[in-house]
Amino acid sequence: MDLHRIGLAPGSAGWLRFSFPGKAAGASEPAALLSLRSAGDMGFDRAGPGPGRERLLRGLGLEAGAVLGLELTHSRRVLFPAGPIEQGSLLDLAAAGGGADGLILGRDSGLFASVTVADCMPIWILDRSTGAYGVLHSGWKGTGILEEAVGLLGRRGGSGPGAISAILGPAIGSCCYAVPRERAESFASEFGPESVAKGPGGPRLDLRSANLSIARRLGLGSLLSIEACTCCEPGLGSFRREGPASFTRMLALAGHLPGEAAA
Repeated sequence: MDLHRIGLAPGSAGWLRFSFPGKAAGASEPAALLSLRSAGDMGFDRAGPGPGRERLLRGLGLEAGAVLGLELTHSRRVLFPAGPIEQGSLLDLAAAGGGADGLILGRDSGLFASVTVADCMPIWILDRSTGAYGVLHSGWKGTGILEEAVGLLGRRGGSGPGAISAILGPAIGSCCYAVPRERAESFASEFGPESVAKGPGGPRLDLRSANLSIARRLGLGSLLSIEACTCCEPGLGSFRREGPASFTRMLALAGHLPGEAAA
């Protein structure tokens, strides 16, 4: 696996943009975007985008209807709709299956996949063989969703893991993620001892190490890891740092920006 690690660069206009690692196939590539805390809370609402989300999308030149979101349930389920789909039907599809935390779209969908995060890890994914792209929401309950997404891409498009490029976004680090011992033991038994770190006051989960281990085991073609802790970095939203009453949900987007449409 071709692995790259970078730190957090300053954002522009309230958001960050990351590029998928690996060799481009010639066609334009989807953007991987993450809103910053300064852009405001991006909480998802069936009734429509809130003011912060609306401002951000307008600044990116996007219509709210072109951005598909999910009511997250901290699961490992990924949706990859066949054919055209609207927000309402996507929500109903997710609800019928008990919820979903990942969304993949076909290369020519003309839409953006989105999830919100506030300490959980956003994972952007691109199938370089078919051009399918998407974004995943991976917290401690949902760690393993990357494997589900890679398997789904293989079943739908016939692509092997070597064709997959992924980005592990900012998330709470083991420096700040203290958990009960029982949770740590369960996490380590599934994702390996490197997924749990020792720290003052007890064990700490390492979401990044767990997902890196999954990516290596699957044999992904290329991976970019954004080495930033949401709880340590004041420019990012964090449930643990800000508290349950006022934390900032960031919006993670995957799709082709206007003027960069798939060729």
